[in-house]
Amino acid sequence: MTSDEERDAALLAAQTSTPQFRQALQAAVQAGLPVGVQLVAANFARSSASSYWLLRWLSPDALPVWLTLRIATHPHWLTHVQQVEVVWPKLPDLTGLADAIGQALTDAAAAAARYQFTPLELAILKQLMVLAEHKLVWLVQMPPAMALSHKGRSFDLQNDFRRLPLFLGDRNNVNNRLTPVHATAFQDKLIDFFGANLLFSQFSSHYMLKLLPTIQWLKPMLAADPRAVNWQTQLAAAYGQDFCATVAQAIRPHRINR
Repeated sequence: MTSDEERDAALLAAQTSTPQFRQALQAAVQAGLPVGVQLVAANFARSSASSYWLLRWLSPDALPVWLTLRIATHPHWLTHVQQVEVVWPKLPDLTGLADAIGQALTDAAAAAARYQFTPLELAILKQLMVLAEHKLVWLVQMPPAMALSHKGRSFDLQNDFRRLPLFLGDRNNVNNRLTPVHATAFQDKLIDFFGANLLFSQFSSHYMLKLLPTIQWLKPMLAADPRAVNWQTQLAAAYGQDFCATVAQAIRPHRINR
């Protein structure tokens, strides 16, 4: 990115981070929602104009149906994510955005992007919340070329991320008690969550990418689901006692030091 591009990006980020702009953007999103769709939560990128919106489809089904909407000036740096994307280069101008959102959400691709959770996925979400309470986070270690690009080039979520080395570590210091974890099926679920913005990324040292839970989304999602899930039992049955013991051992010193 050239110095002019960096300056323009910083200016746009400043223009789109004000409370007034975010209120106007939320009003545009609300205006674009089809009948029977509810806006539940939102989160905003720190260094760009990108925003993410958690939508819920209201239906007679007791189990919630969710969709992730992304609004940005540029395409996502990852392909094959589970999101509906509205690329809007005119930001901060919102003229016409509500109509574009409405069209995107009634497209066939939007129906395909909706998701519901299985009991196992609910158990993983609950584990993510527990880990966050103990300041622990899941990480993947990227090849140097991928890490050094810092979102400057596109990667395929399905092919480039699923088999990266997985670790559990300290959210604030990745050098502290970094534990390798080998659980392919579990990692697949994390990558699926990342693709729906239930986890968001943060680059760290040693080519590590933190997968941080989007807490302001997970809380209402778990609260809206009527199923009672014993997350520890579910995860032990799915991924084995060794996996659960590794996670419990990582939690233990953090519980002591809190």
